[in-house]
Amino acid sequence: MKRVTYVVTPRRGYFAPTERRCRENGIRFEAIHEADILEDGSVNTLLEVSGTPTQIRACFPTELPRLIDRELSTDGETTMLQLRYEPTEHNRRFLEPFRTYGVIVQYPMVYVEPLRSVLRVTIFGPDDEVQRFVGDMRELATLEVEQVTNYSPAVSHQFDDLTDRQKEVLLTAYEQGYYDTPREATYEDIAAELDCSASSVGQILRRTESALVSATVSDRTLES
Repeated sequence: MKRVTYVVTPRRGYFAPTERRCRENGIRFEAIHEADILEDGSVNTLLEVSGTPTQIRACFPTELPRLIDRELSTDGETTMLQLRYEPTEHNRRFLEPFRTYGVIVQYPMVYVEPLRSVLRVTIFGPDDEVQRFVGDMRELATLEVEQVTNYSPAVSHQFDDLTDRQKEVLLTAYEQGYYDTPREATYEDIAAELDCSASSVGQILRRTESALVSATVSDRTLES
């Protein structure tokens, strides 16, 4: 099993056309905390962005073609933008390998150059699946591998170490089909079941997933 960290730059200069318009209007992309193709073919993504709410809403008006839904939340320091949209073929080609191959993404995917579409991504999975995934990505973009490490599951009680709220949200997400392939539930679906906000669900799941990944992944630099 392998864990690979790479930096990817799309040859067209963007992953989705709206990135260019956003940057032209003063919005900066910081990270991607979720990106999934849903069962109906639409994409659900959670972005960490910099910019005023007015700027962000102006770039994603409700009548924007392909846009199905949007939700903006901020705590004064971090601004999160959740979008559900119909992808272009170019955008879909970047997302499809994440559900085609048996790899797991370690979120967030971070924009290393926020003024450009350059992402640092970490994935892990079986050796052959990781190699095929990277091969597919290289057909679409310039990809530079930064690190390759082994990983192995840790024998521990990670779930028992979660808080009661983390367990409740994680189990609800699982039961709703959030971790199915293709994904059958969104943050909104989980939030409706738990009677809370979608942004709260996203925040709790990201922290929970980060804790579980940190507990189960053991890195060892490969010796040449």
